[in-house]
Amino acid sequence: MLFTTIAEIKTILPIGVGNDFYRLKPHIENAENKYLKALLGTEMYDELQEFYDAEYPTEPTPVQEATKELLTKVQHAVIHLAYFVGFDFLNVSVSDMGFTRTESTTSKGLYKYQEGNLKKYFSESGFNSLDDVLVYLETNIAHFNEYKLHANWTILKQSFLPTVKVVENIPYNIHGSRLIFLALKPQVSFIEDTLIRTALGEIIYAEIKTEMAKDAPTERVTAILPYIRKPLIYFSTAMLMEETGATLDEKGLYFEKINATAPDNRIKGPSTEQRIAAMVARNRLIGNSYLDMLKSYLHENWEEYDGQTGSVFNRDNTDKKTFWA
Repeated sequence: MLFTTIAEIKTILPIGVGNDFYRLKPHIENAENKYLKALLGTEMYDELQEFYDAEYPTEPTPVQEATKELLTKVQHAVIHLAYFVGFDFLNVSVSDMGFTRTESTTSKGLYKYQEGNLKKYFSESGFNSLDDVLVYLETNIAHFNEYKLHANWTILKQSFLPTVKVVENIPYNIHGSRLIFLALKPQVSFIEDTLIRTALGEIIYAEIKTEMAKDAPTERVTAILPYIRKPLIYFSTAMLMEETGATLDEKGLYFEKINATAPDNRIKGPSTEQRIAAMVARNRLIGNSYLDMLKSYLHENWEEYDGQTGSVFNRDNTDKKTFWA
Protein backbone atom coordinates (compact mmCIF):
# COMPACT_ATOMS: atom_id res chain seq x y z
CA MET A 1 0.00 0.00 0.00
CA LEU A 2 1.28 3.45 -0.92
CA PHE A 3 0.25 5.19 2.33
CA THR A 4 1.23 4.38 5.92
CA THR A 5 0.41 7.49 7.96
CA ILE A 6 -2.14 10.26 8.34
CA ALA A 7 0.71 12.77 7.91
CA GLU A 8 1.17 11.61 4.30
CA ILE A 9 -2.51 12.10 3.59
CA LYS A 10 -2.44 15.59 5.12
CA THR A 11 0.03 16.70 2.44
CA ILE A 12 -2.75 16.06 -0.11
CA LEU A 13 -6.01 16.65 1.78
CA PRO A 14 -6.52 19.04 4.74
CA ILE A 15 -7.82 16.40 7.16
CA GLY A 16 -7.52 16.60 10.95
CA VAL A 17 -4.68 14.88 12.79
CA GLY A 18 -7.25 13.00 14.87
CA ASN A 19 -8.28 10.83 11.91
CA ASP A 20 -7.63 7.13 12.42
CA PHE A 21 -5.40 5.81 9.64
CA TYR A 22 -6.58 2.24 10.17
CA ARG A 23 -10.14 3.35 9.53
CA LEU A 24 -9.03 4.67 6.13
CA LYS A 25 -6.71 1.78 5.31
CA PRO A 26 -9.27 -0.65 3.82
CA HIS A 27 -10.64 2.06 1.53
CA ILE A 28 -7.13 2.95 0.35
CA GLU A 29 -6.53 -0.72 -0.42
CA ASN A 30 -9.84 -0.94 -2.27
CA ALA A 31 -8.98 2.11 -4.38
CA GLU A 32 -5.56 0.70 -5.25
CA ASN A 33 -6.94 -2.71 -6.14
CA LYS A 34 -9.93 -1.47 -8.11
CA TYR A 35 -8.38 1.40 -10.03
CA LEU A 36 -4.60 1.72 -9.71
CA LYS A 37 -3.54 -1.88 -10.28
CA ALA A 38 -5.98 -2.19 -13.16
CA LEU A 39 -4.46 0.92 -14.72
CA LEU A 40 -0.74 0.26 -14.14
CA GLY A 41 -0.56 -3.52 -14.05
CA THR A 42 0.94 -5.66 -11.30
CA GLU A 43 4.57 -5.23 -12.38
CA MET A 44 4.41 -1.44 -12.44
CA TYR A 45 2.53 -1.31 -9.15
CA ASP A 46 5.11 -3.60 -7.50
CA GLU A 47 7.91 -1.33 -8.71
CA LEU A 48 6.15 1.67 -7.20
CA GLN A 49 5.63 -0.21 -3.93
CA GLU A 50 9.31 -1.15 -3.80
CA PHE A 51 10.29 2.46 -4.47
CA TYR A 52 7.89 3.69 -1.77
CA ASP A 53 9.26 1.26 0.82
CA ALA A 54 12.91 2.12 0.11
CA GLU A 55 14.74 5.17 1.42
CA TYR A 56 14.91 7.99 -1.11
CA PRO A 57 18.58 8.61 -2.07
CA THR A 58 20.32 11.92 -1.49
CA GLU A 59 21.52 11.92 -5.10
CA PRO A 60 18.69 10.38 -7.12
CA THR A 61 19.04 9.22 -10.70
CA PRO A 62 16.72 10.61 -13.41
CA VAL A 63 14.66 7.39 -13.17
CA GLN A 64 14.30 7.80 -9.40
CA GLU A 65 13.27 11.44 -9.79
CA ALA A 66 10.67 10.47 -12.39
CA THR A 67 9.39 7.65 -10.18
CA LYS A 68 9.04 10.01 -7.21
CA GLU A 69 6.96 12.39 -9.33
CA LEU A 70 4.83 9.48 -10.55
CA LEU A 71 4.32 8.31 -6.97
CA THR A 72 3.11 11.79 -5.97
CA LYS A 73 0.55 11.78 -8.78
CA VAL A 74 -0.55 8.23 -7.95
CA GLN A 75 -1.00 9.05 -4.25
CA HIS A 76 -3.11 12.07 -5.16
CA ALA A 77 -5.41 9.86 -7.23
CA VAL A 78 -5.57 7.02 -4.71
CA ILE A 79 -6.50 9.04 -1.64
CA HIS A 80 -9.27 10.91 -3.44
CA LEU A 81 -10.64 7.63 -4.80
CA ALA A 82 -10.33 6.04 -1.35
CA TYR A 83 -12.62 8.70 0.12
CA PHE A 84 -14.93 8.26 -2.87
CA VAL A 85 -15.31 4.47 -2.55
CA GLY A 86 -15.45 4.61 1.24
CA PHE A 87 -17.55 7.75 1.58
CA ASP A 88 -20.76 6.14 2.86
CA PHE A 89 -18.95 3.74 5.18
CA LEU A 90 -16.82 6.50 6.71
CA ASN A 91 -19.99 8.39 7.59
CA VAL A 92 -21.31 5.65 9.87
CA SER A 93 -20.23 3.70 12.93
CA VAL A 94 -20.35 -0.09 13.06
CA SER A 95 -21.02 -1.89 16.34
CA ASP A 96 -22.78 -4.97 17.67
CA MET A 97 -26.00 -2.98 17.34
CA GLY A 98 -25.44 -2.53 13.60
CA PHE A 99 -24.81 0.62 11.58
CA THR A 100 -25.40 4.02 13.19
CA ARG A 101 -24.65 7.64 12.37
CA THR A 102 -22.56 9.45 14.96
CA GLU A 103 -23.94 12.78 16.20
CA SER A 104 -22.90 15.21 18.92
CA THR A 105 -23.91 18.59 20.32
CA THR A 106 -20.76 20.23 18.93
CA SER A 107 -20.98 19.08 15.32
CA LYS A 108 -23.67 18.34 12.78
CA GLY A 109 -23.79 16.18 9.70
CA LEU A 110 -23.70 17.63 6.22
CA TYR A 111 -26.79 18.49 4.26
CA LYS A 112 -27.64 15.97 1.57
CA TYR A 113 -26.56 18.28 -1.25
CA GLN A 114 -23.23 18.92 0.54
CA GLU A 115 -22.60 15.19 0.78
CA GLY A 116 -23.37 14.85 -2.93
CA ASN A 117 -21.02 17.68 -3.84
CA LEU A 118 -18.23 16.28 -1.66
CA LYS A 119 -18.56 12.78 -3.07
CA LYS A 120 -18.55 14.21 -6.58
CA TYR A 121 -15.41 16.19 -5.75
CA PHE A 122 -13.59 13.06 -4.57
CA SER A 123 -14.64 11.04 -7.64
CA GLU A 124 -13.79 13.69 -10.23
CA SER A 125 -10.49 14.63 -8.56
CA GLY A 126 -9.49 10.97 -8.31
CA PHE A 127 -10.40 10.00 -11.86
CA ASN A 128 -8.87 13.13 -13.34
CA SER A 129 -5.69 12.42 -11.38
CA LEU A 130 -5.59 8.96 -12.96
CA ASP A 131 -5.66 10.72 -16.32
CA ASP A 132 -2.69 12.83 -15.18
CA VAL A 133 -0.88 9.59 -14.30
CA LEU A 134 -1.48 8.26 -17.82
CA VAL A 135 -0.26 11.47 -19.43
CA TYR A 136 2.86 11.50 -17.22
CA LEU A 137 3.63 7.87 -18.07
CA GLU A 138 3.21 8.53 -21.77
CA THR A 139 5.45 11.59 -21.62
CA ASN A 140 8.16 9.84 -19.58
CA ILE A 141 7.79 6.26 -20.80
CA ALA A 142 11.56 5.89 -21.28
CA HIS A 143 11.87 5.75 -17.47
CA PHE A 144 9.15 3.14 -16.98
CA ASN A 145 9.98 -0.04 -18.85
CA GLU A 146 7.62 -2.05 -16.63
CA TYR A 147 4.63 -0.20 -18.01
CA LYS A 148 5.67 -1.00 -21.57
CA LEU A 149 5.00 -4.66 -20.76
CA HIS A 150 1.45 -3.98 -19.67
CA ALA A 151 -1.43 -4.41 -22.14
CA ASN A 152 -2.77 -0.98 -21.19
CA TRP A 153 0.31 0.65 -22.72
CA THR A 154 -0.41 -0.83 -26.15
CA ILE A 155 -4.08 0.10 -25.84
CA LEU A 156 -3.14 3.64 -24.80
CA LYS A 157 -0.66 4.07 -27.64
CA GLN A 158 -3.07 2.81 -30.29
CA SER A 159 -6.10 4.73 -29.08
CA PHE A 160 -7.15 7.76 -31.11
CA LEU A 161 -8.52 9.31 -27.89
CA PRO A 162 -6.26 7.97 -25.13
CA THR A 163 -6.78 10.60 -22.42
CA VAL A 164 -9.04 13.44 -21.32
CA LYS A 165 -6.34 15.95 -22.23
CA VAL A 166 -6.23 14.73 -25.84
CA VAL A 167 -9.98 15.27 -26.10
CA GLU A 168 -9.71 18.76 -24.61
CA ASN A 169 -6.89 19.63 -27.03
CA ILE A 170 -9.02 18.81 -30.11
CA PRO A 171 -10.69 20.99 -28.71
CA TYR A 172 -13.87 19.41 -27.37
CA ASN A 173 -14.89 20.49 -23.89
CA ILE A 174 -15.85 17.65 -21.55
CA HIS A 175 -14.96 19.90 -18.61
CA GLY A 176 -11.93 17.81 -17.71
CA SER A 177 -14.19 15.02 -16.50
CA ARG A 178 -12.81 11.50 -16.66
CA LEU A 179 -16.29 10.26 -15.75
CA ILE A 180 -17.65 11.61 -19.04
CA PHE A 181 -14.56 10.31 -20.82
CA LEU A 182 -15.11 6.78 -19.47
CA ALA A 183 -18.80 6.93 -20.34
CA LEU A 184 -17.82 7.72 -23.95
CA LYS A 185 -15.60 4.64 -24.41
CA PRO A 186 -18.25 2.33 -25.96
CA GLN A 187 -19.43 5.02 -28.38
CA VAL A 188 -15.85 5.92 -29.38
CA SER A 189 -15.14 2.26 -30.10
CA PHE A 190 -18.32 1.88 -32.18
CA ILE A 191 -17.73 5.04 -34.24
CA GLU A 192 -14.12 4.09 -34.84
CA ASP A 193 -15.07 0.62 -36.08
CA THR A 194 -18.05 1.62 -38.22
CA LEU A 195 -17.22 5.10 -39.48
CA ILE A 196 -13.55 6.04 -39.11
CA ARG A 197 -12.22 2.65 -40.15
CA THR A 198 -14.53 2.61 -43.16
CA ALA A 199 -13.48 6.13 -44.17
CA LEU A 200 -9.78 5.28 -43.93
CA GLY A 201 -9.96 1.87 -45.57
CA GLU A 202 -8.33 -1.27 -44.17
CA ILE A 203 -4.85 -0.61 -45.57
CA ILE A 204 -4.54 2.92 -44.20
CA TYR A 205 -6.25 2.01 -40.92
CA ALA A 206 -3.83 -0.88 -40.33
CA GLU A 207 -0.80 1.30 -41.11
CA ILE A 208 -1.91 4.05 -38.73
CA LYS A 209 -2.58 1.59 -35.88
CA THR A 210 0.77 -0.14 -36.41
CA GLU A 211 2.67 3.14 -36.40
CA MET A 212 0.83 4.43 -33.31
CA ALA A 213 2.09 1.44 -31.33
CA LYS A 214 5.69 2.47 -32.01
CA ASP A 215 7.71 4.85 -29.85
CA ALA A 216 8.21 7.13 -32.86
CA PRO A 217 5.37 6.95 -35.42
CA THR A 218 6.00 8.29 -38.90
CA GLU A 219 5.37 11.97 -39.50
CA ARG A 220 2.46 11.39 -41.84
CA VAL A 221 0.68 9.31 -39.19
CA THR A 222 1.10 11.90 -36.45
CA ALA A 223 -0.07 14.56 -38.91
CA ILE A 224 -3.34 12.80 -39.71
CA LEU A 225 -4.37 12.07 -36.11
CA PRO A 226 -6.06 15.47 -35.51
CA TYR A 227 -8.15 14.92 -38.63
CA ILE A 228 -9.29 11.54 -37.25
CA ARG A 229 -9.93 12.68 -33.68
CA LYS A 230 -12.28 15.55 -34.52
CA PRO A 231 -15.04 13.60 -36.30
CA LEU A 232 -14.57 10.74 -33.84
CA ILE A 233 -15.34 12.83 -30.76
CA TYR A 234 -18.27 14.70 -32.29
CA PHE A 235 -20.01 11.58 -33.60
CA SER A 236 -19.32 9.72 -30.33
CA THR A 237 -20.75 12.45 -28.12
CA ALA A 238 -23.82 12.71 -30.36
CA MET A 239 -24.37 8.99 -29.96
CA LEU A 240 -23.92 9.11 -26.17
CA MET A 241 -26.35 12.01 -25.79
CA GLU A 242 -28.91 10.22 -27.94
CA GLU A 243 -28.59 6.98 -25.99
CA THR A 244 -28.56 8.43 -22.46
CA GLY A 245 -30.97 11.33 -22.88
CA ALA A 246 -28.39 13.70 -21.45
CA THR A 247 -26.22 16.61 -22.46
CA LEU A 248 -22.50 16.76 -21.73
CA ASP A 249 -22.18 19.87 -19.62
CA GLU A 250 -20.28 20.82 -16.49
CA LYS A 251 -22.66 18.67 -14.47
CA GLY A 252 -21.58 15.55 -16.30
CA LEU A 253 -24.15 13.32 -17.96
CA TYR A 254 -27.26 14.70 -16.31
CA PHE A 255 -29.35 17.82 -16.22
CA GLU A 256 -29.38 18.99 -12.59
CA LYS A 257 -31.33 21.71 -10.84
CA ILE A 258 -32.10 22.99 -7.34
CA ASN A 259 -35.48 22.13 -5.86
CA ALA A 260 -36.23 23.90 -2.59
CA THR A 261 -39.02 21.44 -1.71
CA ALA A 262 -36.98 18.27 -2.17
CA PRO A 263 -35.29 16.67 0.87
CA ASP A 264 -31.85 16.61 -0.75
CA ASN A 265 -32.37 20.00 -2.47
CA ARG A 266 -31.32 18.71 -5.91
CA ILE A 267 -33.05 16.89 -8.72
CA LYS A 268 -31.25 14.96 -11.45
CA GLY A 269 -32.87 13.77 -14.62
CA PRO A 270 -32.64 13.63 -18.40
CA SER A 271 -32.40 16.87 -20.34
CA THR A 272 -35.38 17.98 -22.41
CA GLU A 273 -35.92 16.12 -25.67
CA GLN A 274 -35.63 19.36 -27.63
CA ARG A 275 -32.22 20.18 -26.17
CA ILE A 276 -30.94 16.65 -26.71
CA ALA A 277 -32.14 16.62 -30.32
CA ALA A 278 -30.54 20.01 -30.97
CA MET A 279 -27.19 18.98 -29.47
CA VAL A 280 -27.19 15.63 -31.29
CA ALA A 281 -27.95 17.32 -34.62
CA ARG A 282 -25.30 19.96 -34.00
CA ASN A 283 -22.58 17.43 -33.15
CA ARG A 284 -23.43 15.25 -36.12
CA LEU A 285 -23.32 18.24 -38.45
CA ILE A 286 -19.90 19.23 -37.12
CA GLY A 287 -18.79 15.60 -37.24
CA ASN A 288 -19.76 15.32 -40.91
CA SER A 289 -17.83 18.51 -41.70
CA TYR A 290 -14.74 17.13 -40.00
CA LEU A 291 -15.21 13.77 -41.73
CA ASP A 292 -15.19 15.57 -45.09
CA MET A 293 -11.98 17.32 -44.04
CA LEU A 294 -10.44 13.94 -43.17
CA LYS A 295 -11.36 12.53 -46.59
CA SER A 296 -9.96 15.58 -48.37
CA TYR A 297 -6.73 15.33 -46.36
CA LEU A 298 -6.42 11.64 -47.26
CA HIS A 299 -7.06 12.40 -50.93
CA GLU A 300 -4.28 15.01 -50.96
CA ASN A 301 -1.67 13.28 -48.80
CA TRP A 302 -2.18 9.50 -48.93
CA GLU A 303 -1.71 7.89 -52.32
CA GLU A 304 -3.28 4.68 -50.98
CA TYR A 305 -6.60 6.46 -50.45
CA ASP A 306 -9.26 5.66 -53.05
CA GLY A 307 -12.34 6.89 -51.22
CA GLN A 308 -14.69 9.79 -51.82
CA THR A 309 -14.06 13.35 -50.68
CA GLY A 310 -16.75 15.75 -49.56
CA SER A 311 -20.47 15.11 -49.22
CA VAL A 312 -22.18 12.44 -51.33
CA PHE A 313 -24.60 15.18 -52.45
CA ASN A 314 -21.84 17.41 -53.88
CA ARG A 315 -20.63 16.35 -57.32
CA ASP A 316 -19.98 17.55 -60.83
CA ASN A 317 -23.19 16.92 -62.86
CA THR A 318 -21.43 17.11 -66.25
CA ASP A 319 -22.27 14.13 -68.50
CA LYS A 320 -24.25 12.46 -65.71
CA LYS A 321 -27.63 10.77 -66.33
CA THR A 322 -28.91 12.06 -62.99
CA PHE A 323 -28.77 15.58 -61.63
CA TRP A 324 -28.07 16.64 -58.00
CA ALA A 325 -29.27 20.13 -57.13
